[in-house]
Formats: sequence, structure tokens, C-alpha cells
Amino acid sequence: MEKALLLLGLLLMLYNVLYGFRLKRAIPGGVMGERGGQMLFLIVFFALGYLGVLLLTWQEPSSLLLLLLALILLLGAVFVYLVLRLVDAIVASL
Repeated sequence: MEKALLLLGLLLMLYNVLYGFRLKRAIPGGVMGERGGQMLFLIVFFALGYLGVLLLTWQEPSSLLLLLLALILLLGAVFVYLVLRLVDAIVASL
């Protein structure tokens, strides 16, 4: 169960990375462009973190702590997706 949640979170983060790159191209320069680049860097960094956690815990037995970690990471990936959608809506309205 934990591995599936971690994998789902990783897949969502990979989608977020692609969404972020698409959004970065749509953002004009200036402050939005600069902050968009910083945000994209952090999304890629966290996606690599998800991959690292998945690889480091792959052989670990199931536990409540691992389940909580997987849920927190999955909800973090959902949060990143919602923020990207918000930024996309703001850029579209400009």
C-alpha cells in the first residue's frame, strides 16, 4: 500500500514537472518569469526527493510510519498540482 502511494505521488510529481515546464513557457518575463523558474526548480528538486524516498524505502517492511510518510508526500504532490493550476489560471487571465 505504501509503495503504491509513493509511486502515485512520484507520478503526480513527474506530471507536475511537465506541467511546470509548459507553464514556464507560457509565463512572460519579469517577476512572474523569474519566480516561475524558481518554482520549477523546487518542483524538480522535490520530484527527485520523491524518487529518492521511493528507492530508499522499497525494501522496507510496511509500517504505520511509512504509510504516514507516503500520505504526506502524496498530499504534497496534490498541493503542488493545485498551485500550478492556480498559477495557470492567473497567467491566463493576464
